[in-house]
Amino acid sequence: MSSAGDDIKVEVLEHSDNVVKMVLHNVPVKIANSIRRSVISLVPTLAIEKVIIFRNDSIMNDDMLAHRLGLIPLKTSLDKIRELERTNGKVSLVLSVSAEEDMRTVRSGDIVCKDKDVEIISDEIDIVRLGKGESIQLEMEAVVGRGKDHAKWSPVTVAVVRGVPIIRFKRRKCDDYCDKCVDACPRGVLAKEDGRLKVVDKYNCTVCRLCEKACPDNIKIGIDENSSLLYIESVGQLTVDEILRASFEELNKKLSELYDALKVVE
Repeated sequence: MSSAGDDIKVEVLEHSDNVVKMVLHNVPVKIANSIRRSVISLVPTLAIEKVIIFRNDSIMNDDMLAHRLGLIPLKTSLDKIRELERTNGKVSLVLSVSAEEDMRTVRSGDIVCKDKDVEIISDEIDIVRLGKGESIQLEMEAVVGRGKDHAKWSPVTVAVVRGVPIIRFKRRKCDDYCDKCVDACPRGVLAKEDGRLKVVDKYNCTVCRLCEKACPDNIKIGIDENSSLLYIESVGQLTVDEILRASFEELNKKLSELYDALKVVE
Protein backbone atom coordinates (compact mmCIF):
# COMPACT_ATOMS: atom_id res chain seq x y z
CA MET A 1 0.00 0.00 0.00
CA SER A 2 1.26 3.46 -0.87
CA SER A 3 2.06 5.67 2.09
CA ALA A 4 0.57 9.13 2.56
CA GLY A 5 3.90 10.69 1.72
CA ASP A 6 4.10 9.16 -1.74
CA ASP A 7 3.71 11.64 -4.57
CA ILE A 8 0.79 10.96 -6.88
CA LYS A 9 1.77 11.39 -10.51
CA VAL A 10 -0.29 11.05 -13.67
CA GLU A 11 1.42 9.86 -16.84
CA VAL A 12 -0.76 10.19 -19.96
CA LEU A 13 0.05 7.51 -22.54
CA GLU A 14 -2.74 8.23 -25.01
CA HIS A 15 -5.28 11.04 -25.23
CA SER A 16 -7.99 12.18 -27.65
CA ASP A 17 -11.60 13.32 -27.39
CA ASN A 18 -12.81 9.72 -27.15
CA VAL A 19 -9.90 7.78 -25.61
CA VAL A 20 -7.59 8.23 -22.66
CA LYS A 21 -4.97 5.84 -21.31
CA MET A 22 -2.97 6.91 -18.28
CA VAL A 23 -0.78 5.63 -15.47
CA LEU A 24 -1.72 6.76 -11.96
CA HIS A 25 1.52 6.40 -10.04
CA ASN A 26 1.07 5.72 -6.30
CA VAL A 27 -2.70 5.37 -6.69
CA PRO A 28 -3.69 1.81 -5.67
CA VAL A 29 -5.99 -0.17 -7.96
CA LYS A 30 -8.76 -0.28 -5.34
CA ILE A 31 -8.77 3.52 -5.25
CA ALA A 32 -8.58 3.97 -9.03
CA ASN A 33 -11.41 1.46 -9.37
CA SER A 34 -13.75 3.97 -7.71
CA ILE A 35 -13.04 6.30 -10.64
CA ARG A 36 -13.84 3.50 -13.09
CA ARG A 37 -17.13 2.67 -11.33
CA SER A 38 -18.09 6.34 -11.20
CA VAL A 39 -17.36 6.75 -14.91
CA ILE A 40 -19.62 3.81 -15.79
CA SER A 41 -22.54 4.42 -13.45
CA LEU A 42 -22.59 7.97 -12.05
CA VAL A 43 -21.73 10.34 -14.92
CA PRO A 44 -24.96 11.93 -16.27
CA THR A 45 -25.80 11.81 -19.98
CA LEU A 46 -28.82 12.41 -22.20
CA ALA A 47 -30.86 9.56 -23.74
CA ILE A 48 -34.32 8.98 -25.21
CA GLU A 49 -36.66 7.80 -22.46
CA LYS A 50 -40.19 8.36 -23.77
CA VAL A 51 -41.47 7.40 -27.24
CA ILE A 52 -44.98 8.31 -28.43
CA ILE A 53 -45.82 6.27 -31.54
CA PHE A 54 -48.57 7.60 -33.79
CA ARG A 55 -47.94 5.22 -36.68
CA ASN A 56 -45.72 2.18 -37.12
CA ASP A 57 -46.31 0.12 -40.27
CA SER A 58 -42.94 -1.66 -40.02
CA ILE A 59 -42.47 -5.33 -39.14
CA MET A 60 -40.85 -4.28 -35.83
CA ASN A 61 -43.21 -4.07 -32.87
CA ASP A 62 -43.60 -0.84 -30.90
CA ASP A 63 -41.68 -2.03 -27.82
CA MET A 64 -38.62 -3.09 -29.81
CA LEU A 65 -38.69 0.11 -31.86
CA ALA A 66 -38.77 2.24 -28.70
CA HIS A 67 -35.91 0.20 -27.24
CA ARG A 68 -33.74 0.74 -30.32
CA LEU A 69 -34.43 4.47 -30.27
CA GLY A 70 -33.46 4.67 -26.60
CA LEU A 71 -30.03 3.22 -27.36
CA ILE A 72 -29.12 5.90 -29.93
CA PRO A 73 -26.47 8.13 -28.27
CA LEU A 74 -27.20 11.85 -28.04
CA LYS A 75 -24.35 14.33 -27.91
CA THR A 76 -24.34 17.58 -25.97
CA SER A 77 -22.11 19.45 -23.53
CA LEU A 78 -21.76 18.59 -19.86
CA ASP A 79 -22.97 22.11 -19.01
CA LYS A 80 -26.16 21.50 -21.01
CA ILE A 81 -26.70 18.19 -19.19
CA ARG A 82 -26.27 19.90 -15.80
CA GLU A 83 -28.77 22.58 -16.83
CA LEU A 84 -31.37 20.00 -17.94
CA GLU A 85 -30.86 18.04 -14.72
CA ARG A 86 -31.24 21.14 -12.57
CA THR A 87 -34.49 22.22 -14.31
CA ASN A 88 -35.88 18.71 -14.95
CA GLY A 89 -35.77 19.67 -18.60
CA LYS A 90 -36.58 17.45 -21.57
CA VAL A 91 -35.42 17.47 -25.18
CA SER A 92 -37.99 16.78 -27.91
CA LEU A 93 -37.20 14.78 -31.05
CA VAL A 94 -39.33 13.75 -34.03
CA LEU A 95 -39.12 10.86 -36.50
CA SER A 96 -41.46 10.89 -39.52
CA VAL A 97 -40.47 8.73 -42.50
CA SER A 98 -42.40 7.13 -45.37
CA ALA A 99 -41.28 4.63 -48.00
CA GLU A 100 -43.34 5.81 -50.95
CA GLU A 101 -41.82 4.18 -54.02
CA ASP A 102 -39.48 1.46 -52.72
CA MET A 103 -38.11 -0.13 -49.55
CA ARG A 104 -35.92 2.12 -47.44
CA THR A 105 -33.88 1.95 -44.26
CA VAL A 106 -34.79 4.40 -41.51
CA ARG A 107 -31.59 5.72 -39.94
CA SER A 108 -30.69 7.97 -37.04
CA GLY A 109 -30.06 10.80 -39.52
CA ASP A 110 -33.82 10.89 -40.14
CA ILE A 111 -34.44 12.00 -36.54
CA VAL A 112 -35.04 15.74 -36.08
CA CYS A 113 -33.97 17.23 -32.74
CA LYS A 114 -35.77 20.39 -31.65
CA ASP A 115 -32.87 21.57 -29.45
CA LYS A 116 -29.96 23.05 -31.40
CA ASP A 117 -27.53 22.16 -28.58
CA VAL A 118 -28.26 18.42 -28.89
CA GLU A 119 -27.32 16.21 -31.82
CA ILE A 120 -27.38 12.53 -32.78
CA ILE A 121 -23.90 11.05 -32.46
CA SER A 122 -24.09 9.50 -35.96
CA ASP A 123 -26.47 9.71 -38.91
CA GLU A 124 -25.71 6.13 -39.99
CA ILE A 125 -27.30 4.06 -37.18
CA ASP A 126 -29.90 1.71 -38.67
CA ILE A 127 -33.27 1.73 -36.90
CA VAL A 128 -35.73 -0.25 -39.04
CA ARG A 129 -36.58 -1.19 -42.64
CA LEU A 130 -39.79 0.04 -44.25
CA GLY A 131 -41.52 -1.69 -47.14
CA LYS A 132 -43.18 0.17 -50.00
CA GLY A 133 -46.08 2.24 -48.72
CA GLU A 134 -45.11 1.88 -45.02
CA SER A 135 -44.58 4.79 -42.65
CA ILE A 136 -43.31 5.65 -39.18
CA GLN A 137 -44.47 8.70 -37.25
CA LEU A 138 -43.43 9.26 -33.66
CA GLU A 139 -42.22 11.79 -31.10
CA MET A 140 -39.58 11.27 -28.44
CA GLU A 141 -38.42 12.86 -25.21
CA ALA A 142 -34.82 12.65 -24.01
CA VAL A 143 -33.96 13.13 -20.35
CA VAL A 144 -30.84 13.09 -18.19
CA GLY A 145 -29.96 9.82 -16.47
CA ARG A 146 -27.08 7.66 -15.26
CA GLY A 147 -25.63 4.29 -16.13
CA LYS A 148 -26.72 2.87 -12.75
CA ASP A 149 -30.33 3.31 -13.96
CA HIS A 150 -29.87 1.92 -17.48
CA ALA A 151 -26.92 1.16 -19.77
CA LYS A 152 -28.17 3.66 -22.37
CA TRP A 153 -27.02 6.47 -20.07
CA SER A 154 -23.52 5.07 -19.54
CA PRO A 155 -21.03 7.32 -21.41
CA VAL A 156 -18.31 4.70 -22.01
CA THR A 157 -17.84 1.57 -24.08
CA VAL A 158 -14.68 0.62 -22.14
CA ALA A 159 -13.54 1.54 -18.63
CA VAL A 160 -10.71 -0.60 -17.28
CA VAL A 161 -8.38 -0.34 -14.29
CA ARG A 162 -5.52 -2.74 -13.59
CA GLY A 163 -2.20 -2.84 -11.83
CA VAL A 164 1.04 -1.87 -13.52
CA PRO A 165 2.89 -4.88 -14.99
CA ILE A 166 6.27 -5.82 -13.53
CA ILE A 167 8.72 -7.59 -15.85
CA ARG A 168 11.90 -9.00 -14.30
CA PHE A 169 14.85 -10.75 -15.94
CA LYS A 170 17.37 -12.92 -14.11
CA ARG A 171 19.73 -12.18 -16.98
CA ARG A 172 19.34 -9.95 -19.99
CA LYS A 173 22.06 -11.59 -22.06
CA CYS A 174 20.52 -14.41 -24.13
CA ASP A 175 21.56 -16.96 -26.71
CA ASP A 176 21.74 -15.23 -30.08
CA TYR A 177 19.64 -17.99 -31.61
CA CYS A 178 16.91 -18.05 -28.94
CA ASP A 179 13.89 -15.77 -29.38
CA LYS A 180 11.32 -17.87 -27.53
CA CYS A 181 10.14 -15.23 -25.08
CA VAL A 182 10.08 -12.47 -27.71
CA ASP A 183 8.07 -14.61 -30.14
CA ALA A 184 5.70 -15.78 -27.39
CA CYS A 185 4.52 -12.25 -26.53
CA PRO A 186 1.44 -11.38 -28.64
CA ARG A 187 1.68 -7.68 -27.76
CA GLY A 188 5.26 -6.99 -28.82
CA VAL A 189 6.31 -6.02 -25.30
CA LEU A 190 9.73 -7.67 -25.50
CA ALA A 191 12.54 -7.32 -28.00
CA LYS A 192 16.14 -8.42 -28.32
CA GLU A 193 18.92 -6.10 -29.33
CA ASP A 194 22.54 -7.16 -29.66
CA GLY A 195 21.72 -10.39 -27.84
CA ARG A 196 20.17 -8.58 -24.87
CA LEU A 197 16.50 -8.60 -23.83
CA LYS A 198 14.69 -5.30 -23.39
CA VAL A 199 11.17 -4.15 -22.60
CA VAL A 200 9.70 -2.11 -25.45
CA ASP A 201 6.48 -1.02 -23.70
CA LYS A 202 5.64 -2.56 -20.33
CA TYR A 203 2.24 -0.79 -20.20
CA ASN A 204 1.19 -2.80 -23.25
CA CYS A 205 1.67 -6.01 -21.26
CA THR A 206 -1.57 -7.83 -20.36
CA VAL A 207 0.20 -10.15 -17.86
CA CYS A 208 -0.71 -13.20 -19.93
CA ARG A 209 2.63 -14.72 -18.83
CA LEU A 210 3.23 -16.46 -22.18
CA CYS A 211 6.80 -15.12 -22.17
CA GLU A 212 7.29 -16.51 -18.66
CA LYS A 213 6.05 -19.93 -19.79
CA ALA A 214 8.39 -19.83 -22.79
CA CYS A 215 11.40 -19.00 -20.61
CA PRO A 216 10.54 -19.80 -16.96
CA ASP A 217 14.14 -19.79 -15.77
CA ASN A 218 14.76 -16.21 -16.83
CA ILE A 219 11.52 -14.16 -16.89
CA LYS A 220 9.13 -13.42 -14.03
CA ILE A 221 5.95 -11.41 -14.51
CA GLY A 222 4.13 -9.64 -11.68
CA ILE A 223 1.66 -6.85 -10.98
CA ASP A 224 2.21 -3.68 -8.94
CA GLU A 225 -1.24 -2.84 -7.51
CA ASN A 226 0.08 0.24 -5.70
CA SER A 227 -0.10 2.07 -9.05
CA SER A 228 -2.85 1.85 -11.66
CA LEU A 229 -3.40 1.78 -15.40
CA LEU A 230 -6.68 3.50 -16.34
CA TYR A 231 -8.16 3.16 -19.83
CA ILE A 232 -11.42 4.88 -20.85
CA GLU A 233 -13.15 4.88 -24.22
CA SER A 234 -16.13 7.20 -24.69
CA VAL A 235 -19.32 6.33 -26.56
CA GLY A 236 -19.23 9.91 -27.83
CA GLN A 237 -21.96 11.73 -25.88
CA LEU A 238 -19.20 13.43 -23.87
CA THR A 239 -15.46 13.79 -24.35
CA VAL A 240 -13.23 11.76 -22.01
CA ASP A 241 -12.18 15.03 -20.33
CA GLU A 242 -15.83 15.84 -19.55
CA ILE A 243 -16.42 12.27 -18.36
CA LEU A 244 -13.49 12.41 -15.94
CA ARG A 245 -14.49 15.85 -14.67
CA ALA A 246 -18.06 14.69 -14.04
CA SER A 247 -16.77 11.49 -12.45
CA PHE A 248 -14.73 13.41 -9.86
CA GLU A 249 -17.65 15.75 -9.19
CA GLU A 250 -19.90 12.75 -8.47
CA LEU A 251 -17.25 11.12 -6.24
CA ASN A 252 -16.85 14.35 -4.27
CA LYS A 253 -20.63 14.42 -3.71
CA LYS A 254 -20.52 10.84 -2.38
CA LEU A 255 -17.64 11.67 -0.04
CA SER A 256 -19.44 14.78 1.22
CA GLU A 257 -22.56 12.71 1.92
CA LEU A 258 -20.46 10.17 3.83
CA TYR A 259 -18.73 12.91 5.83
CA ASP A 260 -22.07 14.51 6.73
CA ALA A 261 -23.46 11.11 7.79
CA LEU A 262 -20.44 10.52 10.04
CA LYS A 263 -20.92 13.93 11.68
CA VAL A 264 -24.51 12.97 12.55
CA VAL A 265 -23.23 9.80 14.22
CA GLU A 266 -20.84 11.84 16.36
